[in-house]
Amino acid sequence: MRWFTGFIFHKMAFGLLSVLLPLYITQTVSGGSLTVWGIITSTATFLAIPFSFLWGYLCDLSQHYRFFILTSFGAITALLYVFSVTTDLFMLGLLYALIVILQVAHEPPKNVLLAETHSHVDWKQGFARYEFLTRLGWVIGLLLGFLLATLSLDNATLLLISVFPSLISFLASTIFLKDPPLISERGLVSIEKSISLVHRGARLFSKLDSGAHVWDELKQENASALYMGLVFFSLASSIFFTPLPLFFARNLALQTSIIFILHLLMSASCCLGYFLTQRMADNLEANRLVSKISLLRSLLVLLPILAVVSPLVVAIALSISVLIALGLAAAFYSVSVLSLSMEVMPRGKAGLFTALVGTGSAIGCLVGPFVAESFGFQYTFIMSSACFILSFLAFKEFT
Repeated sequence: MRWFTGFIFHKMAFGLLSVLLPLYITQTVSGGSLTVWGIITSTATFLAIPFSFLWGYLCDLSQHYRFFILTSFGAITALLYVFSVTTDLFMLGLLYALIVILQVAHEPPKNVLLAETHSHVDWKQGFARYEFLTRLGWVIGLLLGFLLATLSLDNATLLLISVFPSLISFLASTIFLKDPPLISERGLVSIEKSISLVHRGARLFSKLDSGAHVWDELKQENASALYMGLVFFSLASSIFFTPLPLFFARNLALQTSIIFILHLLMSASCCLGYFLTQRMADNLEANRLVSKISLLRSLLVLLPILAVVSPLVVAIALSISVLIALGLAAAFYSVSVLSLSMEVMPRGKAGLFTALVGTGSAIGCLVGPFVAESFGFQYTFIMSSACFILSFLAFKEFT
């Protein structure tokens, strides 16, 4: 578990940045706006998609997973420092794109390390433990942002402070992170699934004379449906969350410190969700859970529409309730979908999961802010709900 340390500090830095960056670009930088922020984030995420495949292929090919994680954390630390002392909008967009491209470099090797350091039956528990600890880092980052915001520090100073946990993540990973001595667990899972399919085929072949519906029982998982579900879920989440800090700042007129607290509560509930998934890992039916969570989220993201027409106290209470529910659901979804993806996606395609999620996220980063600024936040929330419903239908097809 010591090798998680660097990832915890990495998440701490990006927890702070998750609220700070959109506020910095739209409120501090000359020429910045919600639409500009959407263009910056979507362009960066689109550019990162081919690199997701590249990083995943290269790390599986070389099997030097530690190298790619250290490269990611080290380069991000340097780029964050340059970002914090830059005021030109174009340069900020370019630096952000480089940060996102290098950010995805650590995701495929991280997923492989988690899979290879746990037996298949312990994958859900392993993913849940990792997500719990790193989400705790994210919460600490948000708490740090809240405390610093109450001291009335300017956004440029907050950006500079975010460099330090990123630097610690690189140093900690250098010390604690090691490549596994043998890469075999995903290959064994593939063999197990093939043997299971052959066994089912032989058993069902013996039932042909009884007129049983052999084909329906024998058909394998529809991987393409899982891939579509991942894209739509990521798209819906990105449409909702990318402009959300600005919704709180503009429509509800909340202070920056309060916005940090709202996001902190959501992340804290996500931590609780990861803790619960560790205890319930053996009983989780990942295939069905992802579709149920998609449907639940399609309802939750509509509720902030009511906050606009409610008294401030009610609006804040409603926002807290929605964010806590979304955080809990996100934990169960994340563990389930990571486990499913490592089972379904073949070796040599470790970057496919990151690329699929990145595709949805990139489109959402552009669409969400554009719709919010052009037509209003309520249409953003409705669009997000529709995409969650599409992800529900795709996951239902997969199961």
